[in-house]
Amino acid sequence: MQVGKIICGLLLCVVAEAFLLGLERKVYREGETVELLVNKVESDHTQLPFGYYELPFVCPPSKDARPLHLSLGEILKGDRVWQSDYQMKFMLDLPCMRLCDVHALESAAKKADYLVKNGYVAQWTVDGLPGATTFVSGTHKNKYYASGFPLGFTKNDISYIYNHFTLVIRYHKDPSVKDGYNIVGFEVYPKSVKDPICPGNSKDYENLPLVPKADASGKKKVIIPWTYSVYWREDHSVTYKDRWDSFYQNDASNQSHKIQWLSIINSMVLLSLLSLAVAVVLSKMLKQDIQRKNALPTTSIKSSTSSGSLVWQRLEDEVFSSPRFTLVFCVILACGIQILFAAAGVVVIFAVGSNFDIGRVPSNSLWLFRSHDGAFFSLSIFLLLASGFVSSYLGIIAHKIFQNDPIQETYRLRKTLFLSLLFSGSLPGTILLVVYFLNFFVWYKESSNALPFGTIVVLLIMFSLIELPLGIVGGYLGNIRKVVVGKDWLRTVQTGHRIKSNAEYLELDKRTPWFSHPILSTIVFGVIPFGVVYVDLNVIFNSIWLEKTTFYYKYGFLLLTLGMLFMVLAESAVIAIYVLLAVYSNPHWQWLSFNVGSSIGWFVYAYLTYYFIFHMHVSDFVLVLLYFVYMGLVSALFGVACGVVAVMSGYIFVSKIYQSNKVD
Repeated sequence: MQVGKIICGLLLCVVAEAFLLGLERKVYREGETVELLVNKVESDHTQLPFGYYELPFVCPPSKDARPLHLSLGEILKGDRVWQSDYQMKFMLDLPCMRLCDVHALESAAKKADYLVKNGYVAQWTVDGLPGATTFVSGTHKNKYYASGFPLGFTKNDISYIYNHFTLVIRYHKDPSVKDGYNIVGFEVYPKSVKDPICPGNSKDYENLPLVPKADASGKKKVIIPWTYSVYWREDHSVTYKDRWDSFYQNDASNQSHKIQWLSIINSMVLLSLLSLAVAVVLSKMLKQDIQRKNALPTTSIKSSTSSGSLVWQRLEDEVFSSPRFTLVFCVILACGIQILFAAAGVVVIFAVGSNFDIGRVPSNSLWLFRSHDGAFFSLSIFLLLASGFVSSYLGIIAHKIFQNDPIQETYRLRKTLFLSLLFSGSLPGTILLVVYFLNFFVWYKESSNALPFGTIVVLLIMFSLIELPLGIVGGYLGNIRKVVVGKDWLRTVQTGHRIKSNAEYLELDKRTPWFSHPILSTIVFGVIPFGVVYVDLNVIFNSIWLEKTTFYYKYGFLLLTLGMLFMVLAESAVIAIYVLLAVYSNPHWQWLSFNVGSSIGWFVYAYLTYYFIFHMHVSDFVLVLLYFVYMGLVSALFGVACGVVAVMSGYIFVSKIYQSNKVD
């Protein structure tokens, strides 16, 4: 009960903080200063963003401009947010403003040329809204936005830089405040202008090529004049809560909805077939076997079991024996529990925040998340750290169960401390090692994704002072826990001693099933679960790798898909274990059930390899390394989490069928 209260308290704190973040609403009045923030530049073709003010060809910040204090999540996302020198007054149009002239040397021009040719876009924000490029839907002729705007364009293999920006800020009357307005749109229309003028609506101007020319001193450089215009337009059709809709409503999202609905229907069909198979196993085979055994006299059991009808019941003495490499098995279970707790928490929070909307834009609430995406990134890190409590608590209990130690027995302090640290620290420790290793390569590329030294120290402190202490507390509570579920649970759990089988049972001819081979089990049991998540994987990875200017928001779909996936994994584990026990007389179900669940991880990694070859046109060694290492880590974590779902399902199944089996 205490553990449940602690977990619920942690989740309530997270959800409360999440929703409080969305209560802010900035109200502007005429003439009030509006702040424009510059962040970073990023590309769909690379995974290396750069801070906007780190670019050598843009106007440097003045002494009055300051960097904003960022959350841990924003730093990990590669954000580098600064105040800018763009002057804006609410409802005051500025037809032409001169920012500065930059004398970009040849190296700076080459940097700009590289960024333009690789499709980098700049990310600016006003009142939490990203500066957007405007498009018109081809089907319904509706306007929609893409976050960010390009740095330039290429023509005849020559790059031209956008150095004039027409900023259009759309606002809406706030009905709750007198003379108050809300910003509901921020559009950026960039142009490449060679002369230091503001072109306005004119098309009679020459573009600025990134071709360095030698000056009087012989140095090659490009003179880039930076100018901007500001226009304010009232929009009666968009309210504050609807202002994010234009980032989602387009032809691609509508088509994606249809595909995802078809995927959901397909997954339901697969789930129904598996459920039917499990129903046959539970309702007919097991029930008939138990009834047949109870109806037979003791002298008939031997002959009945010889025919193979009661094979699985004769394994009652061995089915609860310790698996090979018990400690490793329990560490994997603890890591999987930690992943499930953290991932489920994040998905549920986002799904609740979007009101579980499926198939349409959650306009009334999703703005909350998009305005504070870095904060929710931080919340996911917090959930991962907090889940160390759960992983060590359940890890200690699992260790007693699978080690066949009495559940009433309490481990010594040294052993409890060792297991608690191992169960709670293995997962975040592994993730930190991978991130720190790759950080050297990102730092070499001078990307804003490189973690600053201070952030590295903060992560280590959080790991040492939050994760590990919570793990110790969870391990202590798990160690003193006497009953797992209730008094009717397995006798093996309560006593720690295996049940003696009937002395007249014959020695079994144990065989190794063909599907226990790792490769075969991956092929057989990974296809259906992967089919359930394939469409969602495609949408998510498109959003991560290829469409950074779009936002993923279909958390209702994702939650539904994960629910069906877990049911498929559970039913697959039940079928595999029953065949293992009844057909092959093999009691070693623990690692098999894990292989059944974790096989989807290999399919995910194979799909990501295919995705890289046919969709990611990347040749840089560092980018290739980042992709395959990070995606390998994600696939491994996903596989471990699914493997734990299968193990827990298998344990419940085995417990129930032998609990129902009467012992003579």
